[in-house]
Amino acid sequence: MLDQITAAHFRVDLPSAMTMVVTATAEATVVAVRGEIDLAVLGRLRSRLEEEIGLAPRALVLDLTGVTFCGAGGITELLAAASEARARGVPFAIAAAHRAVLRPVSALRLEQVLPLHRGVAAALDRLAVLPRLRAPR
Repeated sequence: MLDQITAAHFRVDLPSAMTMVVTATAEATVVAVRGEIDLAVLGRLRSRLEEEIGLAPRALVLDLTGVTFCGAGGITELLAAASEARARGVPFAIAAAHRAVLRPVSALRLEQVLPLHRGVAAALDRLAVLPRLRAPR
């Protein structure tokens, strides 16, 4: 797949360094991202996450365990997705196991805002527990 960067008088097609695979079940939707989250792919990432959140799944996991680079724009998109999911009542978690995502989140002290888990299974387990934690006693 190619990403496009357009300026006033020219367009450059760049080979995409990021792929996404969406797996939806009755219990949850998982968006698996592989490769690099940089300026060239932010629009695609944003569109996909907005679309998935708009579908109001029972839970949404963003699987970043295959991400090898995540720039500042990528962190911004993660914050926007978490905020949008929260606003729409969609339980949301992020699976991340590598320095490319863990380091910027930690350096910016965003652990409280971005729910990170070491893998998809851990994220799904946490999302399954949330309704019980929120239920009135």
